[in-house]
Amino acid sequence: MEWIVMTGTSVDEARDRALDALSVAAEDADIEVLAAPTRSHWGFRRHPARVRVRVRPIGPPPRVGEARRDRRQRRRSGGGKRRQDAKQGQKGGGRSSRRRSRSGRS
Repeated sequence: MEWIVMTGTSVDEARDRALDALSVAAEDADIEVLAAPTRSHWGFRRHPARVRVRVRPIGPPPRVGEARRDRRQRRRSGGGKRRQDAKQGQKGGGRSSRRRSRSGRS
């Protein structure tokens, strides 16, 4: 699952908003504090707290390489038959034989 980023006036408020958005308890989520709430030097600007939250995965993440490897094997096993069938169905060498040569025109 993807991470979501929430903001709030405090870290606790941002965390609670994120947990409400995901509809999970704090024990079932991974929480990272990205930024604590701060004020500028003179106190005029406020920067909210930011947290990044996701639902804790149950099992290990799927490996991307395995799916790609399976597709390659399917292509290799079935692709050769298709090519042979296509070659047998074509007469006279395929596409180039259907074209007229320029020397034949007057």
